[in-house]
Amino acid sequence: MLSKIAQRMKMIHDARYRNFYFQRMVTDIPTRERKAEALAARLPAFQTVQARDIEERAAILDQDGFVMMENVVPSTWVNDMRTYFSETPCSDPYRPQLGSFLAPSGAPKGTHVAFFGNEAVTAAPHAFEIANHPSILGVAARFLGSKPTISYITAWWSVPAGDGTAQHAENYHRDVDDWRFVKFFIYLTDVDDTAGPHRFVRGSHRINRLTPIRRYTDEEVHAAFGAENEVSFTGKAGTCFLENTYGMHRGYPPKSTPRLIFQVLFSQREVIYGPKRSLVRIGEGAPSGIDPYVNRVYCSAA
Repeated sequence: MLSKIAQRMKMIHDARYRNFYFQRMVTDIPTRERKAEALAARLPAFQTVQARDIEERAAILDQDGFVMMENVVPSTWVNDMRTYFSETPCSDPYRPQLGSFLAPSGAPKGTHVAFFGNEAVTAAPHAFEIANHPSILGVAARFLGSKPTISYITAWWSVPAGDGTAQHAENYHRDVDDWRFVKFFIYLTDVDDTAGPHRFVRGSHRINRLTPIRRYTDEEVHAAFGAENEVSFTGKAGTCFLENTYGMHRGYPPKSTPRLIFQVLFSQREVIYGPKRSLVRIGEGAPSGIDPYVNRVYCSAA
């Protein structure tokens, strides 16, 4: 009861919550697309270099729901980030009473995911450079139809736990974060079939089935979209991709090897996951020259 009252108060006083919960009530995909197009027309335009690779990648993202982003992040950056997150405390979001710990070796028994807080992620080496990479921003802008908002930056460990039964977001689901949004993922550890590969159902972002917000079984998803369209993302550390996670996806539970992943959410508007106020200044904690509008959730202007 108290949580419902708190949620209603946030909706009254914070436009982010009003926008977020209103759009989640609309489950019809054609209607959501019309809303997204109308919103994009009112938002600032993003000036991108007319590059062939950006256009091609944006077309693949629109068609398939994901696109691989090869040769975007240097291996030295991947190594730096993996070292940083291995030495930085994180926590179990489902059992916050356990406090912070170093993952994966220090994860308490039963922990299956361990997330890093906003401040820790903001301080990670190369976080803003990756989020503002011209190719990534360019494809995101083409997809969104407007200047992107970096509305959430996060990282987490997925840890082998228990009997390997899928929990929470390890089951198939659709993200419903904004009328239109896209996420960038990069593996910071090697990911094979034992390390909990991310899975996505190609084309499911376009198909008006299984749209109520809940978790879905593999059987339901395969019956609706075809098992042949399920894509499993395995690869070396540095493997990265953009994905429209309104499409059906899941993080497969790791069997024996932990997985570390870094993610950036690009949306049309601010969503509710990021910090309530900016954490760094452009030029002081964030690189000089990045777009203040794109980065306004995390960065104040120089």
